[in-house]
Amino acid sequence: DSKSGDVISDGSYVGIGSSHYIAGDNTANKGIRCFLTFDLSSLPAGANISSAYLNLTSSTLYGDPFGDLGNMVLEQVRYGTSLTAGDYNTPSVKYICQYVSKPTTTKNVTTAVKNEFSLGYNRFQVRLRFTSKTDNNGDFDRIVFSNPTLTITYTAGVTSATLQTNKSTYSLGETVYFTLKNIGTTDITSNDVNPWVIQKYISGVWQNCYVPAAAIIPWTIHPGQSKTWSWGQNSNAMIPIDDANYRVRVSIGSNTWTDNFKIESGPPLSITATASQSQYTVGDTVKIYVKANKNCSVEFYLQRPVGGELHLSTTLSSLTANVTYTISIPSSYASSDTGTYRFRAVATAGSETDEDEALYDVVAAETPPPTTTAAPTTTPPPTTTPPPTTTPAPTTPTPTTPAPTTPPAMGRFSVSKPQYKEGEAVEMYLESTGATPIQLPNAAPWTVYRIEGGLFEVYTPVAAEVITEVTGHMSWTWDQKNNLGERVSEGSYKIILRTLNAGEYSASFIVRGEAAPTTQPPTTQQTTTESPLASLLENPIVLIGGALVLLLLVLIIVIAIKK
Repeated sequence: DSKSGDVISDGSYVGIGSSHYIAGDNTANKGIRCFLTFDLSSLPAGANISSAYLNLTSSTLYGDPFGDLGNMVLEQVRYGTSLTAGDYNTPSVKYICQYVSKPTTTKNVTTAVKNEFSLGYNRFQVRLRFTSKTDNNGDFDRIVFSNPTLTITYTAGVTSATLQTNKSTYSLGETVYFTLKNIGTTDITSNDVNPWVIQKYISGVWQNCYVPAAAIIPWTIHPGQSKTWSWGQNSNAMIPIDDANYRVRVSIGSNTWTDNFKIESGPPLSITATASQSQYTVGDTVKIYVKANKNCSVEFYLQRPVGGELHLSTTLSSLTANVTYTISIPSSYASSDTGTYRFRAVATAGSETDEDEALYDVVAAETPPPTTTAAPTTTPPPTTTPPPTTTPAPTTPTPTTPAPTTPPAMGRFSVSKPQYKEGEAVEMYLESTGATPIQLPNAAPWTVYRIEGGLFEVYTPVAAEVITEVTGHMSWTWDQKNNLGERVSEGSYKIILRTLNAGEYSASFIVRGEAAPTTQPPTTQQTTTESPLASLLENPIVLIGGALVLLLLVLIIVIAIKK
């Protein structure tokens, strides 16, 4: 093809239009890479490709390229309708294989060709390069290919699909997603089993390392639609998951699709657990900060002073890498007794595990000393010498008045309705029902928690700057976003409100896709005290009666004066 050729590493030469293509180096110690293009435009639309084989066996060696330059890598590329000097380093689309010596058999590239054809490309392009650009010995070390061919077998069937992973390389423990897309004209249906397996390349053979359980409900992929699965890098075939080449294989009826990918290990799984403070008071809500360097699942254990054993507290099935999670543990469980508590987080990602623990102490609340009211001090009158005949009068004891007691602060806390739709503002109300106003702290007075096997902190508002007194009622709204500004999902939630003088209140609700009927917020009824005169003035019967009595009194007085 006129778009095939070879390119020298310094860009000094681009060879095209020949039937011989070179990979290796030259006497100037410059690397040479081979580029091959195969035309797919003659394939009919919707063609079902059953096989595609690349033949590179017609080749000649000069020097010792495999001994001096390493393995020869075959990879899929896309460099378009013309070959230029810049294509020497064009990015790879997909790694296909490596050769350790001159090719002697054809290479199966069916998956790569099918995927390229399904994506609408009318050419299939590959690059051949050695792992070392040159050995700097001033000699020719190269392989020359003569008339390479791509043989495609296809039928004009209507069942056609592509299978593709969302990445070509994954970190160890990272979830692998792969999608089967129906590009044919009829449905693709699976009735009773999950049609895919994960295979690992071991000693030249693809071996099953994970086979999913059977599907419970049959499914269908209609033309133009797709279905996505995921694999969490776990093995159920006694084959370890580590650095290697893998592939996903989907088989439905007589059709099979595969896609290759790599797993490369990064740093080992690591998790940290830290208490928000080293000491709490009995009755406090305990907060633990948890963070892992990889996506993982975590089990949380708590050892209380009474009992002395670690007990499973809750499980977080999906913890996102490098995100700090706040685990809030209710006081009834995490600070009900004094002593030292041990919180342990055990993380699992694939075959890796790690754990960390946080210790904190719970102490009794300090009891303030009783307050005493000093008796008022009076100044004694000046002393005088009494007359000798005067007997002092008996003294009368002065009664003492007890100090007035302050009535307790009391209140009610509620949300406007038990269920909200996603994204709907949550309204909450605090009503003061006692004679003493409720005092709110100068910190954030309330926190939203998600209920999922425990309480997980979702949102805490900005702290207030002053202590606030609530004499009637006070309201707030929450826009269903966490402190990162992300919309929360469906589930059960609880709001805990803290006061300085009336204890702690809570209200629970559910977030769903459907809206729930709204109930009116609680209202505080204020009583107005009126004067007796105002009550009389508002009653006309009383006014008329009063006027008649007044007139009668005047007549009596006049008659008395005349007499």
